[in-house]
Amino acid sequence: MADPSGHADTVKHRVAIMLATGNRDKVREIRPMLEGISPMLQVWSLADLGLAPEIEETEPTLQGNARLKAAAIFRLIDERFERFIALADDTGLEVDALGGAPGVRSARFAPVPEGASPSYEQNVEHLMLSMAGTTGRTARFRTVIAMKGRLQLPDGNIMPIDDTVDGLIEGAITNERRGQGGFGYDPVFMPEGSTRTFAEMRIEEKNAISHRGRAIAAAVARIRELMARCGFETNHNANCP
Repeated sequence: MADPSGHADTVKHRVAIMLATGNRDKVREIRPMLEGISPMLQVWSLADLGLAPEIEETEPTLQGNARLKAAAIFRLIDERFERFIALADDTGLEVDALGGAPGVRSARFAPVPEGASPSYEQNVEHLMLSMAGTTGRTARFRTVIAMKGRLQLPDGNIMPIDDTVDGLIEGAITNERRGQGGFGYDPVFMPEGSTRTFAEMRIEEKNAISHRGRAIAAAVARIRELMARCGFETNHNANCP
């Protein structure tokens, strides 16, 4: 089996966590929340391995799309790692005044020519236009994370992993864009109990309360549990939710 990093211990001894996304903003947010789980764990992005698969999100639910992506990356890296877990997420913004839209189509909300993908700015602009004159602006962000992989139990048997966790945060859509941080709909989403949008928060503040942060916290707890069952020592430190 080839060593993807050039270091002999990476494949032979460590557990690889593969972030099944080509979105660099997601990688930037998620990686720090996973890296402190265990010294025997290594976090990879698709870009780290020079991979850029095109995975069409064809499922009607966030859970379906997350599972679809995790399964696709599992197949792609199956021969590269002995012990690994592919993590894939799908996130949706659910606006009550729009009947729960954009939901599963949050990344593809704005109308664009066939074959093109809307930018963050186009999606936000389409959302604001769709809500023009709307007074009830309650909304929520929901993230589902699918985990698919395999670990080795102390008795030598292989433990397959096929699981999902999720995270949710309630909030509201603001009347105008606020803040320069974050990505996606962050400039117009104000979480419940806050006077600032996600885009006005430091990344550490956002991760502490966000839908994705909560889903990652659930995934971290699950990964710790799985690694402990397999005899790996895990850490509980400030880098882990």
